Amino acid sequence: MSVLSLIHFTKYLYISQCPCLTCVPLGSQSLEELEHLEIWGCSTLMNLSSSGRLPRRLQRIVIADCPELQSIAEIFDDAMSLEYIKIWGCKNLKCIPEGLHNLIHLNAIYIWDCPNLVSFPEGQLCYTSLTILSVERCMKLRALPDRIHSLYSLKELELRQCPSIMSIEEVGAAQAHLSPNLEIRGCVYDVSFPQEEKGMVLPSSLTELTIARFPRLKHLSSNGFQNLTSLECLSISDCPNLQSFPDTGLPSSLLQLYIYDCPLLKKRCKRDKGEDWSKIADIPRVRIDGRFIYDPK
Repeated sequence: MSVLSLIHFTKYLYISQCPCLTCVPLGSQSLEELEHLEIWGCSTLMNLSSSGRLPRRLQRIVIADCPELQSIAEIFDDAMSLEYIKIWGCKNLKCIPEGLHNLIHLNAIYIWDCPNLVSFPEGQLCYTSLTILSVERCMKLRALPDRIHSLYSLKELELRQCPSIMSIEEVGAAQAHLSPNLEIRGCVYDVSFPQEEKGMVLPSSLTELTIARFPRLKHLSSNGFQNLTSLECLSISDCPNLQSFPDTGLPSSLLQLYIYDCPLLKKRCKRDKGEDWSKIADIPRVRIDGRFIYDPK
C-alpha cells in the first residue's frame, strides 16, 4: 500500500525528492479536499494528475524542479478555486492546461525555467482576478496570454529572458489597464530595443520601465520610446554596449532616470559636455552609477 493511499481528506500535501514518483492520484476520493499542493525535486514525475483533472477545492499549486514533467492536467475547469500557480524548473513542460481563463479567483502565476514551454492556452483572461504574472527564462514561449492589457486587476508583469516573445500587445487607452510597471532583463541577442523591425510594441500606459542585462544592446528605438507618453521612471543597467538615447530624446513625461554599468552611455551623458547631455538635463532626478548628476565631483 502506498503512502498516498493512506491519506484521507488532507488539505495540504507536500511531496519532495521522490525519485520513483511518476504521477499523483489527484482524482482519488482521498484527495478531493486538497487545497494546497507542493511538489519539489521529483526527477521522474511525468504527469501531475493520473486522472487528468485537479481537485475542485485546490487553491494553491507549486511544482518545482521536476524536469520530466509533461502535463499538469488536461484542463483546469474542475479546479475553479485556484488562486496561485507556480511552476519552476520543469524543462519538459510544453503547455499550460486549457481553461486558464475560467479561473476567476486566480491572482498570481509564476512560470520560471521552463525552456520548452511554447504557449499559454487560448482564451482571454478578462474575467480572472490576476494581479501578478511573472515569466522568466522560458526560451520558446512565443506570446503572453491573449489580451492581457484588458485585465483591470493586473499590478505586476515580469518578463525576463524570453527571447521568442516579440510583442506585448498594444490596445486602446480605454482597455490599457495594465499597472504601469515592466521589467525586461537578460535579452542576450538584442541589439535594439524595442525591436521595431520585428513588430515589438510597448504599452503606452507604462509609467515605470526597467531594462537590464542586454549585453549587445546598442540603440534605443526612437519610435518605440515616442509611444511611451506616460513614462515617469526609466532604469537602465548592465548594458555595456548601449551607445546613446533615441535621436528624438526621451519622453517629456520622464521624472526619474537611473543608469548603472553602462560605460558608453555614461560618457555621452557627461554634464555639459556629453553628446546626450541635452536629452537628460531637464529630467528632475537622474542618477548615474549611484551619483546624482549635479553632485559635486
